[in-house]
Amino acid sequence: MAKKLKGCFPALVTPMKEDGNRLNHEINYDAFKQLIDYVLAGGVTGIVPSGCTGHACVLTENEQIELIKFARENTPEKIPVIAGDGSNCTRVAIDLAKKISDIGISTHLQISPYQNKPTQEGLYQHYAAIANATDDDIIVYNVPGRTGKNIEAGTTVRLAKEFSNIIAIKEASGNMEQIKSIIDQTSDLDFSVVSGDDGLNLEIMKAGGTGGISVAANSDPKRTSAVFNLALEGKMDEAGKVDGELRGLYKAIFIETNPCPTHYILKKLGIPVGTPRLPLVDITEESGKQIDPVIQALGLLK
Repeated sequence: MAKKLKGCFPALVTPMKEDGNRLNHEINYDAFKQLIDYVLAGGVTGIVPSGCTGHACVLTENEQIELIKFARENTPEKIPVIAGDGSNCTRVAIDLAKKISDIGISTHLQISPYQNKPTQEGLYQHYAAIANATDDDIIVYNVPGRTGKNIEAGTTVRLAKEFSNIIAIKEASGNMEQIKSIIDQTSDLDFSVVSGDDGLNLEIMKAGGTGGISVAANSDPKRTSAVFNLALEGKMDEAGKVDGELRGLYKAIFIETNPCPTHYILKKLGIPVGTPRLPLVDITEESGKQIDPVIQALGLLK
């Protein structure tokens, strides 16, 4: 069965202007265009603006829509743009998905409800309501480290079987037993399991995953894309070699809260993404000293 979601999709950071206003940095669209061009030159399959790595939770609704619209307008039509437009309020998630659809985006990355921590039935009903409200494609996003609640394999499989427009899950649970179970139980469906945890990219691909929505692809899109593309071609040994080169980066980008280390790396690479809005802050000097040798070893610094 063909899968709709394959390849490498960087979860883009949201660049901010260094205007001294830590409460309300303006989005730096010039830097965002520079970042989009950088990852596309690295060979990524598509892009994901306004996800967790884009700290969408501190963007207003209008900012979120404009950011996603800008991404679509500044990306070649053949390159997929997936909108990070979820919410812990089902009504808001549906409303935002419809507004994003109106600007020409038909695939939505919908994070599971955070803070309110619904039961598995509540999680099912949340995604069922969204899927029933739109004909667009929905990607379920399971990231219990941010939401406080895991979407269990049974819930994911139930959604995959009952809704044809729920096309994938971005799995960031870190639970390979769960991930393999989902892959096995949906193998006959047009449903993809993609990595949401760079450290598990290759392991998920070996288990039957089809790609990843990646933080690492912001910093090293060429190598990160190669891991997924080689794995899709069945060249696991070659994919493993590249993945091994990226192990230090996988660790570095989570040395402090994502996306702060990636902001640091991109600024070192000459892309002026600035500092995220509060409550996120720049990484410490000590963390920077640990990251510098990693990006130097990868040859990312010009």
